[in-house]
Amino acid sequence: MPFGPKALSLAAIFAISTVFWGVARAAEHSLAKWQLKALASYSQPLAHEGPVILADRNQLFFTSNRLRRSDGSQYVIASIFDLKSLKTVDLGLTNSIPMANGAFRLSNGNLVITMQGDKSKPAGLAEFNVANGQVKLLTTGFSDYQFNSPNDVVQANDQSIWFTDPQYGYEQGFRPRPTIGNWVWRIDQAGRRQRLMMDGFSKPNGIAFSLDQEYVYVTDSGFIAGDGQRNSVLPRTIYRYRILQTPNGPLATDRITFCVVTKGIPDGLKVDEYGRVWTGTGAGLEIFDKDGNPLAVIPVANGVSNFALIPGGGAYVMGETKLYRLDI
Repeated sequence: MPFGPKALSLAAIFAISTVFWGVARAAEHSLAKWQLKALASYSQPLAHEGPVILADRNQLFFTSNRLRRSDGSQYVIASIFDLKSLKTVDLGLTNSIPMANGAFRLSNGNLVITMQGDKSKPAGLAEFNVANGQVKLLTTGFSDYQFNSPNDVVQANDQSIWFTDPQYGYEQGFRPRPTIGNWVWRIDQAGRRQRLMMDGFSKPNGIAFSLDQEYVYVTDSGFIAGDGQRNSVLPRTIYRYRILQTPNGPLATDRITFCVVTKGIPDGLKVDEYGRVWTGTGAGLEIFDKDGNPLAVIPVANGVSNFALIPGGGAYVMGETKLYRLDI
């Protein structure tokens, strides 16, 4: 640290340090007191993936687990939950966005939803206008190749869209044999330039940016295959990449093993206002600090696939046949 008129005094340094550590300790302490309350119960696993809080509409969007028709074919229901009336409504997107999964609210207010596709309809990304119900397809493949079954999605500050594309659809019997790998993709703001960002995964699943978007986190849930079989040598891991900005667009570099979870696999992934990394696992909600050190495990019966963080604290938690609210 330089000495001279502009140098900070020891008292100032101490004051800044005290504030910093006070915030950090408050953030950790806030995890010690929590309450989980069921908001809704369902006869089917409707609360599974893609939760997005629509604060201006006082609603919560989410998608179901795989459901089966009488002929054995699979489908997914996308729902809206009204946070005042506590009523759940089917949005009727089963056919227009086949096997919908992850979702993220775009800067224009619409939702981008991962479309896993089926054996007759392609996989990709769809944009859903929450105001008028219109659906627009953003991408259905790369070159002549079809995507596998896109799982989770986020939008970066530059308006580009990043998404994971594991081969779960094929393993679960609703997608054709894969023609590309278990990869992570990016589409630019205009939707014209699409490129592979990361490979080397068993099953890339959840994805989230750090607060400053210097890093991107990706969960690898390869430990549990689409048919439910477990393979102890495959990942149940969160990886972190540094985002390197270049004149031709960002690159994902410097992959590190950020953490491994305590039970099952890391699925949904979020970063809160303190920079803490949350993930849904077989144990419930597992929370790590910015360096991958475990902070807390909030148990949820039968585990958690995904969740939506509530600004200011807490979360809406997907419990398959139950929708929960977590307050901390």
